[in-house]
Amino acid sequence: MSALLEPQLPPVADSVLLARLGRRDSTALVELERRHYGSLYAQAYGILMDAGAAERVVRDAFSQLWFVSQHMSVRNAWVFLRDLARELARAERAPRDSTMVRR
Repeated sequence: MSALLEPQLPPVADSVLLARLGRRDSTALVELERRHYGSLYAQAYGILMDAGAAERVVRDAFSQLWFVSQHMSVRNAWVFLRDLARELARAERAPRDSTMVRR
């Protein structure tokens, strides 16, 4: 018996998803999250070395994309999310760094 394969649609470009996001289409956010979550998480975890904190950073990045997309033009979802996640992770790490005793 052979398995039938489902026909695959070509992926929708991030730019199209961003346009839909600007119109408050939550399915566009879900698709962007599906595409970029793993890479963003790896980046945040690499900075923080804490799974819970990395998870919060990535969730915050997607939340901010949702709100920002309605008010400003985001040209490249990956670049925006990557830079934002890096900034959020560094901000998350900063308080811990300042409480460490250095010798």
